Amino acid sequence: MFDIGFWELLLVAVVALVIVGPERFPGMIKKAGYWLGQFRRIVNSVKSEIKTEVDKADQLQNLLDDQKEILNRNLNIDITQPAVKPKTADSNTAETAEPRKVPDVPRPIETAVMRAEKEAAASASSSSENSPTDKS
Repeated sequence: MFDIGFWELLLVAVVALVIVGPERFPGMIKKAGYWLGQFRRIVNSVKSEIKTEVDKADQLQNLLDDQKEILNRNLNIDITQPAVKPKTADSNTAETAEPRKVPDVPRPIETAVMRAEKEAAASASSSSENSPTDKS
């Protein structure tokens, strides 16, 4: 990390021993070691959290790519391309692609309304068949 060798550390230790004194030097070294350990733990914790988040982002990107591939394979369409080819200005008879065909699926409300109309028609026809008529 830093380009500090053994001799530089020894020089710093001798200067600190002269400035602080031999009585307080061991306590100072102990505190410096404690804070250095705390700093390393914090740095390692931040590194592991960043790595975890990057891994989650990679997994999410892979999942999205897999879903796109499955969607393209099942629908045989490319969702990144426009549904209709734009006409080109240089050709008067530019062919345009057919728009995507959406299956004609009745909406739930339309289905319920149609079912109610059929039932009403069926009950009206059955009630007219059961009614007595004059046979003379």
